[in-house]
Amino acid sequence: MLIVCATKTEAAPIIEALKMQRAASAPYSLFANNEHRLLVTGIGTVMAAAVCGYALGQKEEPLCNIGYAAGNEIGKLYNISKVIDACSHKVYHLPKSEHLPNAACTTLPKPATKKLGTLADMEASAVIAVANRFKLPCIVYKIVSDTFSPDACAQNSHLIERHIDTILREISLQSAKFSKGKQ
Repeated sequence: MLIVCATKTEAAPIIEALKMQRAASAPYSLFANNEHRLLVTGIGTVMAAAVCGYALGQKEEPLCNIGYAAGNEIGKLYNISKVIDACSHKVYHLPKSEHLPNAACTTLPKPATKKLGTLADMEASAVIAVANRFKLPCIVYKIVSDTFSPDACAQNSHLIERHIDTILREISLQSAKFSKGKQ
């Protein structure tokens, strides 16, 4: 599975937990172990789409976007089952989780500064669009880092660290499902 994070802060606990090693540093940061690769794309849809497309051109595999989002409950982990792209108005539907709360997320071109009826991020719709282009499955997990106040956003890894066991379990379950689907 190709795990996609916007920042090294979001990625660091996953890299450590999965005992990944740096596999590339240009044109993007890539970490890998025997089962998974992890991309650090940079913030925003353009960066996420460009880097994901380039990485999938090297090796096609299901995608998993993990990162921070604005929302109402700081620290809460969600499975994202619906993504709305604020620029194109496209709506993407993803599998619901049986184990995590499901939520909708709106992908914006800049940090959310006012409350929405959904979570808000800056990469999910691009990751899904690239997965769709390659006809690959995609899942998205978001952890609320701020309450629509980008200046108050968590600037460390502790929110991801707090959920690392759950995130790894979900990645493992989804990887198994995706592998079954290939057979």
